[in-house]
Amino acid sequence: MTIGKSIKSQRLTTTFLNNLKPNPSTAKSADYEINLSAMKDSGLPIGVRCLVGKRRGSVRYLFRYTSPITGKKASIGLGRLNDTDLITLRKKAKVYRQKTLEGIDPKLERDNQVVEKTMTLERFFDEVYLPLAKQKRSWKDDVARFRLAKSIHHVPIHELTAAHIIKIQMEMQNAVTIKGKPYAPASINRVLALLKTINKKSYALMDTPFIANKVSLLKEDNVRTGYLSASQLKEFIAHALDYPDRQTGAFLALLFLTGLRDKELRFRLHSDINWEEKTLYIDRTKNGSSHVIYLSDYMISILESIPKVANNPYIFAGRRKGKPISPARHALKVIKIKMGLPDIPGQKANITLHSARHTLGSLLASQGVPLHDIAKQLNHKDLSSSRRYSKLTVGRRREIGSRLSDMVTAKPEIRWE
Repeated sequence: MTIGKSIKSQRLTTTFLNNLKPNPSTAKSADYEINLSAMKDSGLPIGVRCLVGKRRGSVRYLFRYTSPITGKKASIGLGRLNDTDLITLRKKAKVYRQKTLEGIDPKLERDNQVVEKTMTLERFFDEVYLPLAKQKRSWKDDVARFRLAKSIHHVPIHELTAAHIIKIQMEMQNAVTIKGKPYAPASINRVLALLKTINKKSYALMDTPFIANKVSLLKEDNVRTGYLSASQLKEFIAHALDYPDRQTGAFLALLFLTGLRDKELRFRLHSDINWEEKTLYIDRTKNGSSHVIYLSDYMISILESIPKVANNPYIFAGRRKGKPISPARHALKVIKIKMGLPDIPGQKANITLHSARHTLGSLLASQGVPLHDIAKQLNHKDLSSSRRYSKLTVGRRREIGSRLSDMVTAKPEIRWE
């Protein structure tokens, strides 16, 4: 329904609002809508609407906005004509508008205030935090970690204290995993960090006490440092390229040559290879950005040796139709046995799939490659992640430096027929 020739030329007054005609009883919609924000001298922020119903005097105000929390369109009531004058309408609308600019969803805030007396930590996690967390890939990890804080699930979100979080820390330090091993400091820290994040979110949305900064994480000394020397890398690639399953063997060889993460390489498609430019494209890495690996001629020759599987888009095609290979942990274990390397899960120096990154970083550091170049190759967001490699190679830099040229010039032969 249209009000006048141009709503923009109409001045917003109490008289105008009182004289609004009801929505015709024959109309398909229950209300017709007027953009009050667009009216002359409205004094209203963008998004304020007036809904006129079919009964005389049935006029209500809405503020429409995009939620800064969910990114979806939302609306919240501003009152009705009979109980809200223009001064109150303008004041209330401006308050809600300011909240959205500050990253607060006014409707979520209002709804949370209604239930805050019965809002426990568990309810907040399930009803507020988790729907937002599902926007990231690792949300299932949050679910698993939150289970470990079960003893404080019942605590009202407004009564959560630093002592509650410390309680979880102490419980985990005195408990064991399902495998019968003590929780590592890093594992405990992941749970503590989650609880701190939940508190920060509830503080922003529900104005709960902010206690996250009162809890410190444990000192971690379990950063994996396992890596191969230059000569070991040469031997490792030779065994990988001689592995019975070509897909798995080629995967392991390229993993240690590129320094990529397991999933970043394992889920690559044939279409991710640019044969002319000799590049491999990763659309999304762990830190959320894309990454490009510049392939050497040797890497190209390995990729060309991998047989393509019909109706499977993955470079490293698995046995299941249309799926990539499974994590190559068994093949890695077989190769370590051949090389005489110990396989002791949990030890920091144990060679794992992630050791591919440590190996590449260590060898590059041993050759004096600048840290910012190492960070670029490994797609680190900052230099702090790459700085460890200069420390890792202090005791072995001389040995690696003397053998690195052998690794480059005398490459393991691809033996598949």
